[in-house]
Amino acid sequence: MNLSAPLNNLNKGFTLIELLVSIGILGILAAALITTIDPFEQLNKATDTNIKNASVEFHNALLRYYTTHNALPWETTANGGDDACNAVAGGADVATKTLSNLGACIDALVADAELKLGFKDFKDLSKIYITEPDPQSSRQNDTVICFKPISKSQQREAATKYSNTGAVGTNCKSTGGTTDCNWCTQ
Repeated sequence: MNLSAPLNNLNKGFTLIELLVSIGILGILAAALITTIDPFEQLNKATDTNIKNASVEFHNALLRYYTTHNALPWETTANGGDDACNAVAGGADVATKTLSNLGACIDALVADAELKLGFKDFKDLSKIYITEPDPQSSRQNDTVICFKPISKSQQREAATKYSNTGAVGTNCKSTGGTTDCNWCTQ
């Protein structure tokens, strides 16, 4: 009969020191992973992506609207000259405005089924700028829609090089400078 067998079963397992060392190593690895991933940068990238998608969607809605009406929603010829959008946008030309100021124009695009009903509820409409650069030029109906990215990676992207009116900026981070510039769709 072997009397030492029950004693060996009592010595199985980890000591408190071994557990603490393992937890410490896992903590160090987790801290290194968090600093590598930078969760705030990831959140900023997601916000920039949402705003960029809304900018492009609005621009595409304007193009579709122009195709069917031969005018933009704020132009007096679009709706017979008595649309609320005309007054909000300033008539035949749009000075630089945020989309949050163009609620009546968004309503016109929603009514025409160019935008989804929930577009007006997008929380970051105030971060998107729209400009019609030169209403008297031959490119009268070219609109520029811009936003200023908040993520570092989007600020360094080559397409992020404009002012909020669509003019090419100077000293932008995307060109090695120090200025936060805008991303635009035209």
